[in-house]
Amino acid sequence: MNSPTTSDAVTAAQSLSDHRGISMSNTIHSEITSCLPLPSLPVFCGASDQDLRLFDSPLLLNRVDILAQSSKIAEMLRNTDVSYLNLRDDANAVRYNYVEPLELHDEVLRCNPEAFECSTAGPVKEKISGSALPEKKLSESSFSVPSQTQKDYNATHSRQLDNFSTNDISTLSSKKSKVKKKAGNGLSIAPDPTELQDASIGRFREFLEDLCSKAERNSGDLDEAVELLSLSLSDLRTLVNEIMSIREKKLLHLVPVEFLVRLLKVLDHQIHIAEGLSIEDCDNSNSEQVSSLFAALESIHAALAVMAHTDMPKQLYKEEVIERILEFSRHQITDVMCACDPSYRALYRPSENTALEVDDEEYDAELGSASKKRRTSSKTVKLKKSASSRFSSAVNVILQKSCTVLGLLKDLLLIERLSDSCILQLVKTCISTFLVDNIQLLQLKAIGLLSVIFYLYTQHRTYVLDEMLHLLWKLPHSKRALRNYHIREEEQRQIQMITALLIQLIHCSANLPDTLRLASSGNSVLEVSVDVSYPTKCRDAVREACGLFWSRVIHRVANAKTQDASELKSIMENLVTDLLTTLNLPEYPASASILEVLCAILINNAGSNSKDFAARSMAIDILGTIAARLKRDAVICSREKFWVLQDLLSENAAPPHYPKDTCCICLGGRIENLFICSGCNRLFHADCLDIKENEVPNRNWYCHICICSKQLLVLQSYCNSQRKDDVKKNRKVSMDDSAFSNHEIVQQLLLNHLQDVTSDDDLHIFICWFYLCVWYKNDPKSQQKPIYYFARMKSRTIIRDSGTVSSMLTRDSIKKITLALGQKSSFSRGFDKIFHTLLVNLKENSPVIRAKALRAVSIIVEADPEVLGDKQVQTSVEGRFCDSAISVREAALELVGRHIASHPDVGFKYFEKITERIKDTGVSVRKRAIKIIRDMCSSNANFSEFTRACTEIISRVIDDESSIQDLVCKTFYEFWFEEPSASQTQIFGDGSTVPLEVAKKTEQIVEMLKRMPNNKLLVTVIKRNLTLDFLPQSTKAIGVNPVSLVTVRKRCELICKCLLEKILQVEEMNSNEGEKLVLPYVLVLHAFCLVDPTLCAPASNPSHLVITLEQYLKTQ
Repeated sequence: MNSPTTSDAVTAAQSLSDHRGISMSNTIHSEITSCLPLPSLPVFCGASDQDLRLFDSPLLLNRVDILAQSSKIAEMLRNTDVSYLNLRDDANAVRYNYVEPLELHDEVLRCNPEAFECSTAGPVKEKISGSALPEKKLSESSFSVPSQTQKDYNATHSRQLDNFSTNDISTLSSKKSKVKKKAGNGLSIAPDPTELQDASIGRFREFLEDLCSKAERNSGDLDEAVELLSLSLSDLRTLVNEIMSIREKKLLHLVPVEFLVRLLKVLDHQIHIAEGLSIEDCDNSNSEQVSSLFAALESIHAALAVMAHTDMPKQLYKEEVIERILEFSRHQITDVMCACDPSYRALYRPSENTALEVDDEEYDAELGSASKKRRTSSKTVKLKKSASSRFSSAVNVILQKSCTVLGLLKDLLLIERLSDSCILQLVKTCISTFLVDNIQLLQLKAIGLLSVIFYLYTQHRTYVLDEMLHLLWKLPHSKRALRNYHIREEEQRQIQMITALLIQLIHCSANLPDTLRLASSGNSVLEVSVDVSYPTKCRDAVREACGLFWSRVIHRVANAKTQDASELKSIMENLVTDLLTTLNLPEYPASASILEVLCAILINNAGSNSKDFAARSMAIDILGTIAARLKRDAVICSREKFWVLQDLLSENAAPPHYPKDTCCICLGGRIENLFICSGCNRLFHADCLDIKENEVPNRNWYCHICICSKQLLVLQSYCNSQRKDDVKKNRKVSMDDSAFSNHEIVQQLLLNHLQDVTSDDDLHIFICWFYLCVWYKNDPKSQQKPIYYFARMKSRTIIRDSGTVSSMLTRDSIKKITLALGQKSSFSRGFDKIFHTLLVNLKENSPVIRAKALRAVSIIVEADPEVLGDKQVQTSVEGRFCDSAISVREAALELVGRHIASHPDVGFKYFEKITERIKDTGVSVRKRAIKIIRDMCSSNANFSEFTRACTEIISRVIDDESSIQDLVCKTFYEFWFEEPSASQTQIFGDGSTVPLEVAKKTEQIVEMLKRMPNNKLLVTVIKRNLTLDFLPQSTKAIGVNPVSLVTVRKRCELICKCLLEKILQVEEMNSNEGEKLVLPYVLVLHAFCLVDPTLCAPASNPSHLVITLEQYLKTQ
């Protein structure tokens, strides 16, 4: 975790640059540039050559505004990577005698003594700096539990050596020299940490004494109170730097309380001076009023930095000071919102003379109904020049400082419990930020603060949800679908800020034990005392919060007026879309729980007992969307070939067998080096694991599965060894006691990932706890091992050597694991219940409900067409083929027809019922049935029901609807008379002069005619195909292509020629049934002759037909 800096915005910027953080790093460029830790210094700063200084004087660097940049410079140097530079140990150092001593240099060293040191890159194991290894890592290397006294000693002495400034060392040297150099080697021995600590605290006390003395003016009369004066902005910024510096050393709580009380009194006065001031009332950005505003904000920053530190005395938390901070911050945030979004200003400050200060009643009125706001915004208002254009720099400073304030307020809430009035005011302030664009960073800070309130103040959870829903209803149309929350490491995937807030609130509703959140060692994890049923109760609390949210949403939709119903439905659909976007992503486990509760409510609304037609209709639509996503994820997971999942989640008990000398992931050979796992002896390519070859040790390397297996084994042994005496006495030791399932190994892979990508706001702890509560409830043996579950959540804390590079999985791999685990959840298992509800609605009396249910089923079928093969689904869909509503019948046919080509086996099951629809009373239904049967025949060359299909289709050639007649003729044109590819026309049978494909089509015509009473319908089809009479009127208007007509005629001639050959072949058989076998061929030939006799008398041999058929003619 990064150390605090002079600005919380700097911390935010650092978290943005860390691609492994879970923190909500969502900002736009304009908001980030101003808070990056980049100091602004004169051009000559740092130049050792006199010629480079130009005309500037080095003394200019001793100004207060320059010195204020020291902490930023120190932090920048701390995070600077110079490993890629070719630094030489024998490089000549710059001679310092040409440069005057600078206070800036000393200030930077005070913030970071190692700021100007560098070292070449080397193995991590060989170089471990004291600042990079917290004391908890040292104290937890073994399983022994240090006493509280020892913990305090470590916290005070063990890790602070490198954080003390050179000024502290020089102060000690003036009292007693503590720096002893070894003879001949020039190495120094560090001073005693205790004395360094005392020196740092003493210097800070002196600074506070000087600052407070400057702000206090004593009249000399002991009876009169001390008069407080205003401090300069530079003094306050220096104070903030000093406070953040001593906070970084974790010594602020050791400063005598009387100094801090005195400081807070001075800071409170600075805030009081600026009360009532607004950035909009200032003439220019350099006015005294702006300086007063900035000074008050710096005072708030300093005061909160003091109060938000851990282990501070209770005397500091005065309610009136905190309330003044909250009230002033609220006004400044409101001003920033008006300046950043003109539409917000027009809505809430339509008058030029509207004062900034409003009482609580007016503020509540601002959060009125959407219709009232629309009426307000519709008035013609003259707006004065936007504050964002006049004071863009000043507004930006206030915006960034407001972000810092909200971040510190979140830390303060985790330390000190505030009054209900303060909490309610914070909730309103934070919720209002979501009404404005272009302040994403402030909105993210508001999400963090609201999440902490939701976590700590359970009695106000209903109020928070009500305020959030109130905001949701009154969002302008242009902002309701605005998705500007970027999902971590997911390109082009964004959700609404309000949805992100909802997800984080539900994460925090799981009631994470405070002792577990603060546990910093393995022993402190095991000492967490909770009831065995507590995780189950936490899971119930999550469902309660979700139910509270959705019940209010559904109630609002049910009671909405007709004109607002569509808007509210759109809001719900946007929420569901966002939740589905985050579903099965590692950092958003709450999405599944929110959707699960919604489905439970909607299933009741979609049932036959529901009397609200609109609510039932909406429920069916949303349930269909959710069920389709569940089915799609299930299909993806079933096809997944990820090696971890194949090994651990496969249903086969036997482990998979891998060929020798091949990678078990890609099954590739020794194209490159293969690494063998010391645990399972499997081979891997480094690229397949997405790691570098130099990161894999030559021996004792373990794959991800083996690392987690060892980890779980150690955790189980560790938990068993730390059980209380009464538990040990009652426990029966068995072989199964140390066993863990493959499912637990996959779960631990996910938990390890979440612990590896830790964030400064501890969000990963809430996420891990959320997952464990879900798994705990689904594990029948969970109540026998609750401590084991707690240990799994902080396994990285307990087992220090498990965080090797090789244990890191890629983001894509973790997503696959999360998806696979999601298939085991109660939400995914609820698909059958949702699907059954939709199928039941297919039988409802209302045609609108039946049509909606059918559409819902259709999008599920889109996700997995195999669903149509289910017997229950087939019965329900075929029942809609006979629906009383034409639209429902057509939709049912459309549902099946879309998947005929891709799944012909599924379509075959519906063939009988589809053929019945050819005679349907609805024209559109008859058309759709003909097209589906045509697709069945075209997609499967060996379709067993082809003859039956042709018989059914040709029966509609005399349909009353001309468009259906045209469709029938076009269908047979595609079957028989269309010119095939050139390769098919070159293949002939033995002794035949007709291509095989023509012979096959001739047989199809003959087989069809065998099932018909006569050839009249066939004559009609042949006649219209010869003239291409079925073509659209637009094509006929411009004229039929003569080439097409010639092609059809040649095809007919070839069919007639083939018929003659078949007649001769049957005659040669000399069978008793020869006459009966010849008759179908003669009837087909007769049909062609009725249309055009010349088809049987080609120019090359016009008498061939007469000579062949003469013997069949009989005289009467």
